[in-house]
Amino acid sequence: MITTVTMNPCIDRMVTIDSFTYGGMNRILESRIDASGKGINVAIAYTQLGGKALCTGINYSERGNLIVELLERKGIYHDFVNVDGEVRINHKIYDRSQQVVTELNESGYPVDDVALEKVKEKIITHSRESQILVISGSVPRGVPKTIYRDLLKGASHLPIKTILDAEGSLLLEGIKEKPNIIKPNLFELESALNIKITSHSEVIKAAGFFLDKGVEIVGVSMGEEGAIIVNENHAYYAPGLKVDVKGTAGAGDSIIAGFCLAMKEGLGLEEMLRYGVAAATASVMREGTLMCTREGFESILPKVKIEKLHN
Repeated sequence: MITTVTMNPCIDRMVTIDSFTYGGMNRILESRIDASGKGINVAIAYTQLGGKALCTGINYSERGNLIVELLERKGIYHDFVNVDGEVRINHKIYDRSQQVVTELNESGYPVDDVALEKVKEKIITHSRESQILVISGSVPRGVPKTIYRDLLKGASHLPIKTILDAEGSLLLEGIKEKPNIIKPNLFELESALNIKITSHSEVIKAAGFFLDKGVEIVGVSMGEEGAIIVNENHAYYAPGLKVDVKGTAGAGDSIIAGFCLAMKEGLGLEEMLRYGVAAATASVMREGTLMCTREGFESILPKVKIEKLHN
């Protein structure tokens, strides 16, 4: 089983338009609402790939029932810390002509220190029963940037693999507890290190910064350009596949689910990348924040090509 942590759950409202006009009229062709959050997305994708997941973290009194109802429909275990406030709403505009999503994300209702301590306790409890702990996404207003470092520290004495997917200070503080795997996208990698990356060799060099800090594996998602995975000894690249993109939200979360499935099956670095890219590709072919299915994953998997890079 994997345990995923979502500190800032959300409701995604995805609207589809033909071609976005800035400052003008945009007619909505389709609209859908999905309960979401990065850790929740990972759990859903992993479950739909055939795994077993538990969701913990923060949930709110208002609209939190939508999160719970979604997970229960999918048969996913959950054990959140429930607090006062409302689940934030993220607005996503999918421009069909450009196959680009523009996001307008709310910050999230504040959470107090008592709730944060309860989250730490739940993570320790459930990590004892899990093989992988996934901590991902943003945090609500007022939560210290050291929170992911603190959560990882709480599980550091347990025989569990840890995956961190965060940005900015959350990432840079989190790596101080040496998560086994991190998965920044290209923008997050550039922002964390204050650099501009223009080549695969520069991705590998940037990944080296985190490897030197004790991270074992760095997976970098690059949108339609594919993804790169790096450890101390090897680096691999998987080009993006040309598919009919219907929604890019949750693609990075699906990569992590693919990583987890490969780890569950005892596969190596190259196959981790193949599984991750197959899962992400199967997700972007679905609308809104709908995650990959096992059928979609299996149809894409043989098409993912892996190239060895020099690091």
